[in-house]
Amino acid sequence: VTQKKGKKMNRKIARKAIARIAKMEGIKESEVREEMSRAIMEGYKNKETRGNWNAIFGENTIPSPEEFITVIGGIVAK
Repeated sequence: VTQKKGKKMNRKIARKAIARIAKMEGIKESEVREEMSRAIMEGYKNKETRGNWNAIFGENTIPSPEEFITVIGGIVAK
């Protein structure tokens, strides 16, 4: 499996996860993404954990909800 294909597959899984959350919560997928984006921004702005954030996502990088799920999912899976 090429890395590009792997990333595509992970993004597909992330999109499915967002769809599943939306269904469970009875809200639109766009609302899940908005809530996740707000939470991601709060995590990004937290000066106490900035070193960890930069190590995981890269300096000055704010991931999309799908990217966040993919990266954190990969860490948790290890």
